[in-house]
Amino acid sequence: MAVIQDLPPELLRRILELFAADWPFQKDRRNVSLVARAWRHPSQSLLLYHMKVPRLNLTLCTDALRSNAGCTLRVVEVEWYNVREIMGALHEHDVSVETLIVYGAQDSLKSLRLEGHFERHPRIPSDTKLKLTNLTVDAHYLPSPAFFNSILPAAPFLTSLELEVRDGGELLPSEYISPFKSIAHQLRHLTISPGLRTSRPTSRASLQVTSFLASCTSLKSLELCSCGPAYIRDIVSAVRAPLFVLETQLAAGWNAGGTGVAELASVLELPAMANLKRWRMDKYDFDGNLLDQEARARWEAVCRARGAEPRDETRFFTVLCLLLKDEQLIRGS
Repeated sequence: MAVIQDLPPELLRRILELFAADWPFQKDRRNVSLVARAWRHPSQSLLLYHMKVPRLNLTLCTDALRSNAGCTLRVVEVEWYNVREIMGALHEHDVSVETLIVYGAQDSLKSLRLEGHFERHPRIPSDTKLKLTNLTVDAHYLPSPAFFNSILPAAPFLTSLELEVRDGGELLPSEYISPFKSIAHQLRHLTISPGLRTSRPTSRASLQVTSFLASCTSLKSLELCSCGPAYIRDIVSAVRAPLFVLETQLAAGWNAGGTGVAELASVLELPAMANLKRWRMDKYDFDGNLLDQEARARWEAVCRARGAEPRDETRFFTVLCLLLKDEQLIRGS
């Protein structure tokens, strides 16, 4: 234990991030406060930061918050039926949360994921400025339009948006588009994902999707999940801002006609890709390998010829400086 906590802080941070993402071990980390008492600061703070609170057991959750009063947690997941108790415990024990997966938000919240059934919306004064920077919306479980009409105008720092599209490829019902277009100009990162409920993605992007992309005039980073080359081309064609980072995950059958790599190469010719610095391409999906060795070699060669760095989804904690490049590119620094 002493050897681990004496590692350099940045190296320890990356190890804990990798460990926290490995879900089979989460059960063993639920009582991590007992371990943390044997750690010293700043290592103790890093360990607590990556602790995952047991959201399905209210007693365990509140006990964990009580034992770690005053700490900062990376993520807390809250079920709708115990949100009042857990939010009260967070306040009572002075626990700061960077990402809260719940249907509501706090003024100090920076990341919010909306996934569940909603009945009400927050009443936010017109002069309020939330610190919210990241928002994830599941189109299958939407609050009322009044929710977004309330929260989005109060989020001037919101620069990262993830939309899980509905079956059929539409982003949102038409009555929801207006409040999202009102903040589209301030977005620097956008993720479009079909979510787990869509077995196969739409082959072409809808007019609603491309119209929204055209409104994102400050976009620097774009992530597209489970899609084919035609969909990628439609999306990137709609982007008016110069992209620095593109991240894609191909859908199964993306190269059924044998022209997939050539179609991917044509994406690099689009105006939005003129200043591209990095293109990340995931190697796998749930069904296995998406890019064989030959196809990946051809795609990488095309990227390099255009001055873009081809990368896969792997991020190595041993080269921390490279990990920071994506964030720097997105921020435009």
